Amino acid sequence: MLKRSLECTGTLEFRGVQADLGEVVAWRNMFWALSDSMCSEATPWVNGAWLPDHAALQTYRVMAPMAYAKIKNIIERNVTSGLIYLPSSARDLNNPQIDQYLAKYVRGSNGMDHVERIKILKLMWDAIGSEFGGRHELYEINYSGSQDEIRLQCLRQGAELRQ
Repeated sequence: MLKRSLECTGTLEFRGVQADLGEVVAWRNMFWALSDSMCSEATPWVNGAWLPDHAALQTYRVMAPMAYAKIKNIIERNVTSGLIYLPSSARDLNNPQIDQYLAKYVRGSNGMDHVERIKILKLMWDAIGSEFGGRHELYEINYSGSQDEIRLQCLRQGAELRQ
């Protein structure tokens, strides 16, 4: 969704923007690797259940809140005003007097029409900036519990591995 948003704004070809997109890909790859490790290194537990790899699980719990805030910041810095100047409602597209201005001033880059641009950037806004997006950020920060405690659990787990 970030790549599509950057295509809307025409900034995808800038070197710094590409570097930031590369960082988001690296975060994604890290979480995929941690998820893969949790599954492939899982150990049998009770009643046929399995426990995910503890080191990967603890790392995921510590890194996820940091990643969410970092990626949100990357989106805000790179999509920039694309998230700001959007119509307040889809009804604006149905009003011919307003729609003509949207078609002229809110079109996307490289031939993208205004309707597609608005849909993509509204979706991105819903994910990071709306009331839902704000609650989700808070959820990610607090999902695993106390930030100090999850780091201390990771430290204890690391000490157990050295013994």
